[in-house]
Amino acid sequence: MLGFGSTLGVFIGGVSFGFAGFAFALFATSALALVSPPQIVVPAVMLISDTLTLPLLWEHRRHVRRDALREVPPFAPWSLGLLIVGVLLGTVVLGGVSPEIGRLALAVVILAFVGFQVARPLVAVPPAAPARGAGPGAGAALVGGFLDGWLSTGGVAIAVYLTWKRFAPGVFVAGILVYFLVTDLLRVISYTAFGYWSAETLALYVRVVPIALAGFVGGVVLRRFLVPSWAFRAVVLFLLTAYGLALIGRALLVR
Repeated sequence: MLGFGSTLGVFIGGVSFGFAGFAFALFATSALALVSPPQIVVPAVMLISDTLTLPLLWEHRRHVRRDALREVPPFAPWSLGLLIVGVLLGTVVLGGVSPEIGRLALAVVILAFVGFQVARPLVAVPPAAPARGAGPGAGAALVGGFLDGWLSTGGVAIAVYLTWKRFAPGVFVAGILVYFLVTDLLRVISYTAFGYWSAETLALYVRVVPIALAGFVGGVVLRRFLVPSWAFRAVVLFLLTAYGLALIGRALLVR
């Protein structure tokens, strides 16, 4: 049984993804990790995220530009190799640490992302210089690959990087969606090699994907017709904080 909190988190994640092209994995992984181990949850969330990514990328296809993708991992200089290393390291850690450690790490990532989003309007950041050699894009690829391989949350690192690069909203969404698809192809290979595809993972995908799709459609409707982005952002950050704190409580209670 998923429970109300897990179902709500998946639905809200779908809404957020349909509205802004981001935060599905943050919501879905945190909500499902409250009731299932990350080793089962993370591969299932990856498959659900890809199911949502394809129609959203089609919608943003005109924003997929070569000049912009050259700044996005794995196409940024030196980033592909480091992305592969990060995914492999994250995959190893996923199977090597306890579910409680995974939940605590996930909470830290979520609360750090919320803190970044809250502080971003208050801090003046100088514009990014063009990348030469192994630059910030390569570092973002390593961190993003590691977080994706372990917790399905590497989009946090890429979002911070693309925000620093000052990508326009449409190009930002297209860039991060391309990153998701390429990284998840690497994760499919890595998870297969490490034996993470279980019957429980596939059953979780089948149960959860209709909820995520319903939320995704709702998010697209909200984006096109109803809700101002500032209000939506405030609600998303509040709910992410709640799920982050719930993960900490869940991990500490087990201890």
